Amino acid sequence: MFNMALAAGRGVGMVFLRIGAVSGAGAVCLGAYGAHNRRFTGRSGCISLVGEENSRSVRTPRVGEAKMSKTATEKRYDLSVFYNTVKEEHRSPMKTKIRGEIPKWIDGSLYRNGGGMWEIGKDSYNHLFDAMTLLHRYRIKDGDVTYQSQFLRSDHYKKNMKYNRIVCTEFGTIAHKDPCLTLFERIAAYFKPPGGSDNCGVNMMYIGDELFALTETQYMRRVDPTTLDTTDNDKIDITNYVAVNSASAHPHFLNDGTHFNMGSSFGKKCNYNILKLEPGESKGEQKWSMLCSIPARGRDPSYFHSFGLTDNYIIYLEQPLVINVLKVLTSKFRGLPTTGCMEYRPKNKAYFHLINRHTGERLATEYNASAFFCFHHINAYEDDGHVVVDLCCYNNDEILQRTNVAELKKGVPPADESEARRFVFPLNVDKASKDTNLVTLPYTSCTATVTADGSVFCTPEVMLDEAFEAPRINYEKHNGKPYQYVYGVTGNNQGLIKIDMKSKTFKVWEEKGYMPSEPVFIGSPSATGEDDGVVLSAVLTSDRAKPNFLVVLNGKDFTELGRAEIEAQIPYGIHGLFVPNI
Repeated sequence: MFNMALAAGRGVGMVFLRIGAVSGAGAVCLGAYGAHNRRFTGRSGCISLVGEENSRSVRTPRVGEAKMSKTATEKRYDLSVFYNTVKEEHRSPMKTKIRGEIPKWIDGSLYRNGGGMWEIGKDSYNHLFDAMTLLHRYRIKDGDVTYQSQFLRSDHYKKNMKYNRIVCTEFGTIAHKDPCLTLFERIAAYFKPPGGSDNCGVNMMYIGDELFALTETQYMRRVDPTTLDTTDNDKIDITNYVAVNSASAHPHFLNDGTHFNMGSSFGKKCNYNILKLEPGESKGEQKWSMLCSIPARGRDPSYFHSFGLTDNYIIYLEQPLVINVLKVLTSKFRGLPTTGCMEYRPKNKAYFHLINRHTGERLATEYNASAFFCFHHINAYEDDGHVVVDLCCYNNDEILQRTNVAELKKGVPPADESEARRFVFPLNVDKASKDTNLVTLPYTSCTATVTADGSVFCTPEVMLDEAFEAPRINYEKHNGKPYQYVYGVTGNNQGLIKIDMKSKTFKVWEEKGYMPSEPVFIGSPSATGEDDGVVLSAVLTSDRAKPNFLVVLNGKDFTELGRAEIEAQIPYGIHGLFVPNI
């Protein structure tokens, strides 16, 4: 069977052409997609000519197709891989079964991070970001792959295991009171500021030959890159180095080993802080410094998950999802987890702050846009006096509710309304006239106009009418620079997507009954193009009769090169990274 996809950009309908042969007869399926309906629907709405009454078109793996119109019935999926508890660790590397061919030039480890223990005793966690962290390592060398996993031995993990119930509060789950506290200590505990979690289950960072597990509090955990072991001495408290109460789990790194990150500090006045982390002269030593501090616009600071970086600027998005400080301070009395202290304020605008990454100076120009929510920056770069920023955006914060376990059990993919939006910020606005579009780049429909108060109001371009999340690029060569390709997970969590940001077309790889995780691009040692390399993804199923596997896709045509099948239960996880030669 032969499949072809054609996808048009913003404002133009998409056309899907599928040509196949069934029992010697030809079958043609044509459909159109309206540009204003962006919910990912699993490519339904196409009449299938394969002899099945009222069936959807048959899917085959390793094929990309354009999105079709939404049907009257929203499709539901088995999303249980998001919240299934893993029963067994695999501390020693276990062999995998190779199908196809894993390129022998790949030499390194893919580390992944995320929840793996959703129930403790009779208690269970409420949110995708809460479960006890399970670390994963896929070691790839000479065309072979081994797999190992281990629970992060955080303080929260050890305490929960000791009492066989949830006694430590996480992002969306409030804990039982500590059974070891006396009555006086329990009363006194209400008046202590809420502490951050060291259940570092969001992302990984590699700096100065050391591997760290990250979350969005002030803590990091050092992880042995070979065994995945953690010890009591591996807990890093960032507040010992810089004055922050929390930090992003998406730091940016440069090729010289320098890292940048964002952190928040809470008090009478809240601030967003840009942190710089450099490798020290000896192993285990890092040099922390604060590059810039940005005052929050109000009493309640904005929530952020990531930020952008170019050759000369750091881009911070102050969005209308805020953390209510009063609720945080009274959360123990109210019985509120972090999610209960967050509020989306749609009447607020979104504000973009541009900071010179070399001097720490913040640009005086205020850039703003209509309210929206964002987890992930895709990439940012500079072009002819403009800063271009690409984001995965939502119209509101509904995704935080949809990543509750109770909602996941309903089978509705949480990110099926995420869309790629591009914002363009002109740097020279001093003598600009009001109501004139200052964006002069010929390849975008973005606008930026000076308003009566002197601020610059920006409208985005929707890059693709196709939902996707977990964006990854050729980071080593194109982060902060002009780029063409981004990889991600489709909005229904059933496939991987490769997007051409110039032609605004895309390809999809998927296999029925499986959910791929965040893709990671690895450039070929002899690469001559941006997409010359491979894409790795842990592909998972809740069907215990089928193996999970690590898939290796060709970065150019998005076809499968090979897979490593793993006879082990593997949860979905969140983020990860590839470290070469380890």
